[in-house]
Amino acid sequence: MKIYQLLHTLSYGDAISSEVLAFDRVFKESGFESEVYAINVHPHYKSSVKDYRNIPRNLSGEVILHYSLGSPINTLFKNAEGIEKTIIYHNLTPARWFEGINPRISSDINQGLKELPDLCRIAGRLLADSSFNAQELQSLGFNAEVLSLPVDPNRWAKERNPGIYKLLKTSSNFNVLHVGRLAPNKCIEDIIKSFYFLYYHINKNSHLWLVGIDIDTELYSFALKRLVHELHLRDVVHFVGCLSDEELRSMYEASDVYVCMSEHEGFCLPLVEAMHFGLPVIAYASSAIPETMGDAGILVCEKKHAELAELINKVAEDATLRRQLIEAGKKREVKLSFEVFREKVRQIFRIN
Repeated sequence: MKIYQLLHTLSYGDAISSEVLAFDRVFKESGFESEVYAINVHPHYKSSVKDYRNIPRNLSGEVILHYSLGSPINTLFKNAEGIEKTIIYHNLTPARWFEGINPRISSDINQGLKELPDLCRIAGRLLADSSFNAQELQSLGFNAEVLSLPVDPNRWAKERNPGIYKLLKTSSNFNVLHVGRLAPNKCIEDIIKSFYFLYYHINKNSHLWLVGIDIDTELYSFALKRLVHELHLRDVVHFVGCLSDEELRSMYEASDVYVCMSEHEGFCLPLVEAMHFGLPVIAYASSAIPETMGDAGILVCEKKHAELAELINKVAEDATLRRQLIEAGKKREVKLSFEVFREKVRQIFRIN
């Protein structure tokens, strides 16, 4: 059987792209032909991912649409005939987050909301990567099976970048980490404000590392950098952009605490990646985050920045609490392992 995966953008290291590659690996391991088609492709994957305009007209087998916004790729999926269809719903971030930041993204999200019911009706199988996402489909009258995102150890098989690891680790620095696109729903300003109290009132050796791109969210990124300037944190808050897997591994392994203040997530894979590397996690209890975290981290229900700073410091200094969080994270990661993902994919797609 041949399987086609369709998505709008295949990025380097983001959650949707990671799942696409995990599916591709499972299908190929199982002896299927597997091809990935996208509108936008990161240069790292140009040799293995095809331009959506080159997809064959006469398809056979199964086509999988990774759904996250309105896109021409959705029309291609809708018009495909004589083939089994699956939608994997990755959630639509509410358009209000991007109003005033990027009208095009808001428009694409609203278009995605309009297109979603019709596409669900023609799909023979609906999947969602969290119960939170499945509930959104249920509110539209559709039932979806939950298939959680995995942490694929193959992604982290290469050795860490020694230069970055040394930069963070061989000093007295206390390193706070956040990984994710610089997007307004991530509420990174709340991390910066909490870090302000950590740096000026608790630990002057603190550094905040923000890993993530700002493509299409440049206005928000500029606002964050202006905030850092106004709070006199330019030397200790670092915007490092997109990193290779080896570089990101170094960041995870050399940091002390992972912090997420996002107010809208369909899953939030970096939480589990942090657990994979033994990094304690503190996160705001919104959207799918409590489901993804389980009991493996600290969930906060209010954003009191000074108190968050104290909590971050407590996780660093309380050896017993830190050990408990790391152990819980390792147990949680097992439930979201690639092996669990592979077995469920085989069950869903009836692979012997």
